[in-house]
Amino acid sequence: MNLLRVIAVVLPCLASHLSAEQELKVRAISLHPGFPVEIHAHLPDGSQTAGLVEVKSFLNHESNLLKFTGSQLVFTVRSNPVSATDVNQVLGQIEIQPGSKSCILLFIPKSLDPGDFHSRVVAVDDSATAFPAGSFKVANFANLPLKIVLEKESFEFKPGELGIIAKPPFGDNQSASMEAYLKRNDQWSLISSGSWPNPGSRRVLEIVTENPATQQMELKGIRDVVVP
Repeated sequence: MNLLRVIAVVLPCLASHLSAEQELKVRAISLHPGFPVEIHAHLPDGSQTAGLVEVKSFLNHESNLLKFTGSQLVFTVRSNPVSATDVNQVLGQIEIQPGSKSCILLFIPKSLDPGDFHSRVVAVDDSATAFPAGSFKVANFANLPLKIVLEKESFEFKPGELGIIAKPPFGDNQSASMEAYLKRNDQWSLISSGSWPNPGSRRVLEIVTENPATQQMELKGIRDVVVP
């Protein structure tokens, strides 16, 4: 009898926990020219919409608040949540980590064909702990190891890894000479070189991904205006 009473108490609490609504602040950017500027986030079963997402090619202080249950979101251009159940209307989908409060949504194109906006979606934790002021956050979406050399100091990232360069070295002019390499057949091949200025109290997201048009790996930097 005692066990039955415990079950009677625990099960409603568990159900309430699983169905609890989450709130997530998102800022979205796309690497696809012409990507829709407004899309909608829905639950995968089409039962609920989470809200509107404004997609930009840059980062600013403006965010969108999503409200949803569960951990998965599907993105379409339609406000009707039923569109999430139509594979032809789905632009991408993602699983949100438990406890996430805010993130940057990256929409990485799978194709550059006109009108084809199917994307890999990645949530980048933009909290002050995960992405501190003055740092570079490196997202290595290549299927090869990545090495970033700043002022002769090396930072390596595994395939698919999102890592932080928390205290980058800088020269007297408050910039760092930069070289980026990918490792192919045990050899490091240069894919980019230049100079990274000191972000100061800001922060910079550096993305390595394949250009679907050229099939070449590229390094793209996106400066974040938000101060954590």
